Amino acid sequence: MPAQNSKINELFREIQSGNKAAFDELFALYYDRLLAFAKQYTKQLESAEELTSELFVRIWLKRETLSTVLNPEVYLFISIKNACLNLIRSNKKRQQIFTEPPIGQVLEQIPHAYGMLMEDKELSKLLDLAVAALPAQRQMIFKLVKEQGLKSNEVAQILGLSKRTVENQLYKAVKALAEAISEYLGYHPQAKTAKIQAFSNLALLFF
Repeated sequence: MPAQNSKINELFREIQSGNKAAFDELFALYYDRLLAFAKQYTKQLESAEELTSELFVRIWLKRETLSTVLNPEVYLFISIKNACLNLIRSNKKRQQIFTEPPIGQVLEQIPHAYGMLMEDKELSKLLDLAVAALPAQRQMIFKLVKEQGLKSNEVAQILGLSKRTVENQLYKAVKALAEAISEYLGYHPQAKTAKIQAFSNLALLFF
């Protein structure tokens, strides 16, 4: 996303100079995205809204320091992540929030706006349920890449993971998704060839 990166870099420069219009544009471009990311951590809309708003306030108040930011987009996501983790620590809820489902529970995920698949309302509901069942970290990685449009290396920086870990989580997500919806798509869920076919179709869609 070279054009988008160039745009946010320009906005940061303008904000540093005190350009309120540039700040308003940055807010409009990133508030909803950062809010959705924050909700993955806090699990509460009110807390996510408060943290996201506070981040933008800090950006404006400390705008003179923005010149030190090398990657503004990654900076925004890391900042909101850190704010969320600080809140979680203070409320002593971090362990509860990041507890993964028991082994054997279905782990699938996919957002609800990916072209042809999402034209089917019944399938859309099935996929929404699947994403809600994911462990927090895998769901977060998938949404950052597929909804937010970030690259694997950027997600790795944001979450403090290796790029390989991020890529493995994406692979596992798509594979699990193929297995979850193979029956709906007309393939027998226990058939090896059916799983391969379903996975191949989804891989073409997402990668």
